[in-house]
Amino acid sequence: MDEFATSFWLSAVLTGLAFGYVIQRGGFCLTRAISNLALMGDAGILRAYVLAMLVAVVGVHLLTGLGLVEVPVRPFRWIANILGGLLFGVGMILAGGCSGSTWYRVGEGAIGAWVILLGFALGATTANVGALEPLRGWLQRREFELRLGDAPPTLPSALGVPPWVVIAVLGGAARVGLARGPREPEHGKWAWPLTGAAVGILIAAGWWTSTLGGRPVGITFAVNTGHALTYPLVGYPNQVTWSMVLLVGMPIGAFLGAWPAGEFRWKLPPGWSLVKIFGGGLLMGASALVADGCNITQGLTNSATLSVGSLAAFVSMCAGGWLTLWALYLRKG
Repeated sequence: MDEFATSFWLSAVLTGLAFGYVIQRGGFCLTRAISNLALMGDAGILRAYVLAMLVAVVGVHLLTGLGLVEVPVRPFRWIANILGGLLFGVGMILAGGCSGSTWYRVGEGAIGAWVILLGFALGATTANVGALEPLRGWLQRREFELRLGDAPPTLPSALGVPPWVVIAVLGGAARVGLARGPREPEHGKWAWPLTGAAVGILIAAGWWTSTLGGRPVGITFAVNTGHALTYPLVGYPNQVTWSMVLLVGMPIGAFLGAWPAGEFRWKLPPGWSLVKIFGGGLLMGASALVADGCNITQGLTNSATLSVGSLAAFVSMCAGGWLTLWALYLRKG
């Protein structure tokens, strides 16, 4: 095995393993973050999410500033980003978990997570190369893409200020919000400050480790989850990618976190819920391809570049999740 192949496999597996371990120990999940806040008034996981994004933003801009990696900026396809994000938010509430947490729940022994992933992979493949590909292509047309000059817009470029000015303002705002509330972990999980800091560091580091696989893609769970299904079935794509290998490490890392903590056990979902969680996974997969990524891909990995498109997609995901919770639970109250 040559040096490139060794670094390709090791960097992908170890990145996935580390990320799976960290988000399992922290219970890091956008679905739980929004649900806990809306239904119980608990903002702990949401605080971890905010801190993770802030740390990732700082880390990514340090990496690019030092010339260690050239991080691409996602385009602002406003219709696709917003519509796809809203539908993704609906899907993750129906599924009971977001893309990253579904993968780590596999490592906890949750059989239902496999059902969600199957739906996610089918939905992603259908939108990528299947029956929904024409619709996705239309929503992502160049005519619907907003640019500043020849480049996709970022918050700094849109505001006409240096990136570190925006980061300083965001950091100040986050400090005010994060200073409120308890810092104690719940149910044996890590405290939210540790979880948020660790996730943010790994998100930034993922941009560098993925260069060992050929080009920077960062930690993602959208297209690669679909590829994990289509590759063994039809050989698409025609080679294993770094992001596909990343998925191998995720449940292993989660298992290494769950087993010593006594959190691993085989769990079968109620039979009546299988249709709902499969449908949620299906919707998540298809809408993630429309939105250019899932809650990790767009919400953290690419939002760390301060891409306007990624931030719009992430805000839409949160809005879609909250509106679904309101329709299912809060409206009745």
